[in-house]
Amino acid sequence: MKPSLSYTAITLSLGLAGLAGAQTAQPLAASLPAGALLTLETHDAEPALERLTGLLSGVVGAAGKLAGKEDGEGEGRADAVVGAAQTILSDLLGREGVAGVFAVQGPRGTFSPELLAVARAGDLAGEVLGGGLPDKPGARVGNYAFSRVGSVFAGQSGELLYVSTDKALLMSYLGRLSGKAAPTLAASAPYAAATRAAGPQELSLYANFSAVAKVVRSQLARTGLPRLLSPVVDALDTLGQYAGGLTTTGEGMTTASAQVVNPAGKDAPLRRILGATTDFAVQDIIPADAESVQASACAPESQAYLGRWLTRLDLFEPFGFLTDSQLASHLERSGTYLGGECARVSLAGGTLAGLEVSDPAASLRYTVTYQRVTDQAAAEAHMPEYARSVNEAIEGLRGNFKTLLGSSIGALSGLGMGGGGLSAAEVAALTRESAGTSLDDLDTLLGKLKLVYGFRDGYLVTAFSPEALAAAMDPAAPALGQSEAFKAAGLTLKGSGGWSYQPDLPEISGEALAGALPEGEEGEMAAPFMDVLADLVNRYDGMTSQRSVQGNVIISKANVLYRW
Repeated sequence: MKPSLSYTAITLSLGLAGLAGAQTAQPLAASLPAGALLTLETHDAEPALERLTGLLSGVVGAAGKLAGKEDGEGEGRADAVVGAAQTILSDLLGREGVAGVFAVQGPRGTFSPELLAVARAGDLAGEVLGGGLPDKPGARVGNYAFSRVGSVFAGQSGELLYVSTDKALLMSYLGRLSGKAAPTLAASAPYAAATRAAGPQELSLYANFSAVAKVVRSQLARTGLPRLLSPVVDALDTLGQYAGGLTTTGEGMTTASAQVVNPAGKDAPLRRILGATTDFAVQDIIPADAESVQASACAPESQAYLGRWLTRLDLFEPFGFLTDSQLASHLERSGTYLGGECARVSLAGGTLAGLEVSDPAASLRYTVTYQRVTDQAAAEAHMPEYARSVNEAIEGLRGNFKTLLGSSIGALSGLGMGGGGLSAAEVAALTRESAGTSLDDLDTLLGKLKLVYGFRDGYLVTAFSPEALAAAMDPAAPALGQSEAFKAAGLTLKGSGGWSYQPDLPEISGEALAGALPEGEEGEMAAPFMDVLADLVNRYDGMTSQRSVQGNVIISKANVLYRW
């Protein structure tokens, strides 16, 4: 028995509807041109947008109360404004949106960065934003129309809203939407490798450093690539591609990123440094009450690599610190006895110390570094010279600042800027005021910095205060690695590229934040809002992160606790 015509029509209609649904569900990147230098994307991001705008609503509402609207009128208006913005924003980007930066070739082989943005908008956002388009489209590619709106080109087709700063770029995208066979971003190997390794995120970013390097190299080649810039471009190319983002949860957020190092990059030392892994034991001597720990696997050649970059910068450093300290040379020498573990630690009290405006160096006196030592004798022989050289250079830096400022004042006076009744002292006062700080404050800051060091259980420990060093060297202090909270974090410490650990920080009061404000009218105006800011800060309850290496792919994942 042959199927009836109506049955065939229904089946065909359902098939076409299913096909249309499949096409609608196709990610926006599937039609974007290949070769994006940078993209910002949203995927099912409505929960993230609601949580973020919810925080904003609370801040704006509190600001309304502080503005004297005790009757609730100010708070109600704030909620209405933020609520309306949240609705439109969620309707525009809640399902999917992408903004990409592309290198568009112009006349005579030049390139310019151009923007192409597309969103899968809802009815409300489409109506609000589409209302700004001309009634009659200025041009059409297939079934997709667009018009010039000010300095950009924009259009709307069904649920798609699209805008670009370059006409040819937009037409290229619309051509792909219309079925033109051409390379697309989603199908490009660099984008696919990085985004697949990072995984889906509500809010995400993609950057193609190799593509940026290629554009920069082609531009510089037109004028002759300066030898000084060649290592910069090589390093940029070696970074390859990066993709990362975040997804909010009821307990906070999770983040994930992937960096695909370019195996063909010319900066081979950088490739090895990025892919370094080690077995960590430094957690067994870090104090358990540390407020922040960032541990990383350090390739033995990383010190010499950093030294080479400092040598290049030495030509441009105006204060003579790099030359006086011979820091590049010392770093290269230290690479012969330092191993594969590095950790930067903020000791207990460092968070609150960072709020001391009267003492900008306060937080530094709570910071220590740990580095694995492979040759203790070589380290003990070198470190006295290293520390003495750095401390003498810091002391010399204080004099260099005074000399530089004196030269600047003399130059201003010589140019006639000290005329009109202004003395050299008055010019100096104006110069200091415009810099936002006094020379005395800077001199005091540098005067409190002194590199100190010690050795403990096979690690070199450095600090800028004897108190911090003593706390880090105390063998009686409980170790982080033995604390139940650290064990519960479940971090991978063997064969790891690195990890971070930060417990719930001490509560910060609005009064403490207000004390960190600059003196003057601006500080007085901001002071009443510090309780609101303190509430936002205190919602943060800690973070753990992990970095692993799989071939030339470096994957980082983090879990952040936050009370929305």
